[in-house]
Amino acid sequence: MCGILAISSSKNGQFDLNPAIQAIHHRGPDDDGIFISQDGDAHLGQVRLSIIDLSTAGHQPMQDSSARFVMTYNGEVYNFLELKAYLEATYGLIAWKSSSDTEVILEGFVREGYSFLSKLNGIFALAIYDQEARELHVLRDPIGIKPLYFSAQGDAVFFASEVKGLLAFKHLKRTVRKQSLVEQLAFMYVPEPYTMYEEFKKVPPGIYQRYQEGKLVDSKSLFEHLHTPISTKSEEVLTEQLHATLEKAVRRQLIADVPISLFLSGGLDSSSIAFESVKAKANIHSAYTISFSKEDNSLDGQSSDLHYASLMAKKLGLNLHIIQAESEFLSLLPTLLDFMEDGISDPAAINTFLICQSARKDGVKVMLSGQGADEYLAGYRRYQAEKMILGMSSLTKSTLASLGRVLPSTISGRFSTTYRRFKKIAKAAGQHSNERIASYFMWGEGEQIKSLFVDQQVNQPGLDLVDFLDQHTHLDTFSSMLLADQQFDLRSLNLSYTDKMSMAVGLEVRVPFLDFEMVQLMNSVPRELMLKNGQQKYILKKAMEPYLPKEVIYREKAGFALPIRSWFSKRSAIIDHYFDQHRLESQGIFRPQLIQQLLDEQFSGKEDHSYLLFSMLCQQIWLDKQAI
Repeated sequence: MCGILAISSSKNGQFDLNPAIQAIHHRGPDDDGIFISQDGDAHLGQVRLSIIDLSTAGHQPMQDSSARFVMTYNGEVYNFLELKAYLEATYGLIAWKSSSDTEVILEGFVREGYSFLSKLNGIFALAIYDQEARELHVLRDPIGIKPLYFSAQGDAVFFASEVKGLLAFKHLKRTVRKQSLVEQLAFMYVPEPYTMYEEFKKVPPGIYQRYQEGKLVDSKSLFEHLHTPISTKSEEVLTEQLHATLEKAVRRQLIADVPISLFLSGGLDSSSIAFESVKAKANIHSAYTISFSKEDNSLDGQSSDLHYASLMAKKLGLNLHIIQAESEFLSLLPTLLDFMEDGISDPAAINTFLICQSARKDGVKVMLSGQGADEYLAGYRRYQAEKMILGMSSLTKSTLASLGRVLPSTISGRFSTTYRRFKKIAKAAGQHSNERIASYFMWGEGEQIKSLFVDQQVNQPGLDLVDFLDQHTHLDTFSSMLLADQQFDLRSLNLSYTDKMSMAVGLEVRVPFLDFEMVQLMNSVPRELMLKNGQQKYILKKAMEPYLPKEVIYREKAGFALPIRSWFSKRSAIIDHYFDQHRLESQGIFRPQLIQQLLDEQFSGKEDHSYLLFSMLCQQIWLDKQAI
């Protein structure tokens, strides 16, 4: 796992990569390297986190045996041993210089071009320069697990694993994108391909691109096989197939020459990964989890991860490292927002950082996560909510919507969480289909968020998501929701903050549920087997029933979050500082009186704006760093 830089420009381009190398060095503290083409039309850089083949033979940028091609690469390709055998069986013995997956990718590309890249199964972003044709080939994995940013300015295009790599090129223009501020407040992230800057975007996943002297000359969509349905027979056969494929994916992703550990929330997904890892007799002895106080849990309506994580750790013989969540974690934001650079303001990012930081201090370099199952197997409550609303009569929906408009926003007491969820469903019942689905993804109302801005030329948040859903009206509702989950929440949020927070401490996170064989199989699961008998992820639960305790499989769904509602139930020094009226007035972006109204409603208990205010807090800290 690494960080990469690449530039394609006109001839005689002169760019200093060293500041950008230093800006992303946390991603690869073990080694770094730079390549500049003879004509000055290509610059490649890399910082290396050594995971497979720790020797200098894995140094990058790496040249192939003919010295014609040079590659800079970030990621892990889990099927590289199979591909290595395939290349030798097809083309004869190859004089390998290393035991790395990097060299396999490069030598495969030399022989088969971009078509070889579609054979990869892993997490990656790469750039390959052809010194003879003077072309730069760029690709990001099709799920979007590994990030790659770009900016086309002048007669050059710049690529980097993180935004800060682009920012290190001081001559590049960067303008804060106000619509991104709007979207962040609604979603807690900025949907791809956008970033917080007008001039910087993300490379589209799974799209091979070819550049010549700074110009895009060709692009092709690869990995179409991930959407080719696998024939599924009975529920019983599919259940067995799902388990067997997950078992294979976990074994494949345990390959490493460094210590490995686990995220373990005690939920179905992380427990499944933990079970399969231990069953594979991997050299894994530890797992990490976050714990909240009982008071914080009750206010945020979360079930206790610690109980279930402890149960699983004991069952599997793992040493469980417990990180206790404290409201003082908010003081970490000024530091962490240097890495939450995409407009991420999901509290789960803090969790991920703290777990990765603790594991890295313990000598761990690789961790396995249960991410991805929710977005491919309908694991979120919104699927139940939509199924319920679709089954209602028009009269019932109308009555619910009317009720939702007059009910108070919050109530106190033991039923506050249930009431909050009922209130959201009641309001959703009165919306048109795609607007309703979009509302499930948002943490505030569009009109309210737009009203906070001085510049009323910005759009309401969520229009891109509604447009996306409108483009997929030929699909059934659940299928379009799954696609939205995968392309919005999974790619732009969950995978993004996981990459940023883990690489901030030089640690790699792997996601076995997003192994390409798993993805193709999950894409083939009939929708009625994802949500059945009132159970989300029904087919996965059935697949793991023989192996996991039922109380783990059928526990209440809990988010990987922090107790933000509890922490925003009272004022604090950091809140008072960043929401100071005079400060907001001089900034000139938001309407101070409306933000003060949000704060008054929050601290009086009249309304619950906790997640919106947390996003605003993150945003304010980030804006301070931009000297705006």
